[in-house]
Amino acid sequence: MKKYFSYFKLRFNVALQYRTSAIAGMFTQLFWGIMQILVYIAFYKNTQSSNISLEQLVSYVWLKQAFYTLISHITDSEIRSSVESGNVAYELIRPTNLYWMWFSKTIATRLSTGLIKFMPIILIASFLPDKYNLNPPESLSTLLLFIISLFIGVLLISAIINLFYISIFHTLTAKGTTSIFYALTSFFGGTYIPVALMPEIWQKICYVLPIGLAIDLPFRLYSGNIGINSGIRYIGLQIIWFIVLIIIGNILLKRELKKTVIQGG
Repeated sequence: MKKYFSYFKLRFNVALQYRTSAIAGMFTQLFWGIMQILVYIAFYKNTQSSNISLEQLVSYVWLKQAFYTLISHITDSEIRSSVESGNVAYELIRPTNLYWMWFSKTIATRLSTGLIKFMPIILIASFLPDKYNLNPPESLSTLLLFIISLFIGVLLISAIINLFYISIFHTLTAKGTTSIFYALTSFFGGTYIPVALMPEIWQKICYVLPIGLAIDLPFRLYSGNIGINSGIRYIGLQIIWFIVLIIIGNILLKRELKKTVIQGG
C-alpha cells in the first residue's frame, strides 16, 4: 500500500505544478456554467420539467462545473501513451501491481487539479444573484450524502477509466477508443443533457449503469432532486459497482498481460 501512496503523492505534486492551467480551466468552467444556466432559464420560461425544478437544475450545473475534474471522463495521456508505445514494459518489471498503480495516478491527477478549482467556483456561484446562484443543501444529511457519494464517485470513475486503459491493449492507437469512451461517459453521465431531463426509460438505464452513478448522482443528491432514502440505495449501488469493476479490471488486465507482445522487447 505504501508504494501506491508514493505513486499517488508523486503524481499529485507534479499535477499541482500546473496551477496556471488549472486556473484557466476554472474560468472556462465558470463561463460554461453561466451559458448553460442561461439556456435552462430560457427553456423553463416556456415549459416545466416534472423531474427537476429550475433551482435544483442551477445548483446541479454549478456543482458539476466545480467538481468537473474530479468526476469527468478525462484520462491520463501519460498512461495512454505508455501502453501505445510499449513503455508500459518498464512498469511491468517493477514489483508493483499495474492496475493499482494506474488507479493511484488517476485519482492523484483528479484531486490535484480538482482541489484548486472547486472552491473558487463554489464561492463565486454562491454569491451570484437569485436564479443564477448555487443554493445551499436542504439539510446536513443531504450534504453528508453528497460528500459520501462524490467520494465514491471519484473512485468509481477511476475504476471505469482503468477499464479504458486496459482496452488500449487491443488497439494500435487510443484515438478511436477515446472517442467512443468520451461519448459514452458524456451521454450516460449527463454531460450533454442532465439525466433528470431525459425520458424516464433513459434515466433508469443511466442509473443501472455505473457511469451515471459516478458522474450524475452526487449533484442530484445535493440539489435535493433525489431524496435521502433513494440516495442511500443508490450509494449502496455505487459501492457494489466499484467492487465489481475493481474485480473485473484486475482479471482483464492479468489476462491481457499474459498475451501481450511488446515489439522490439
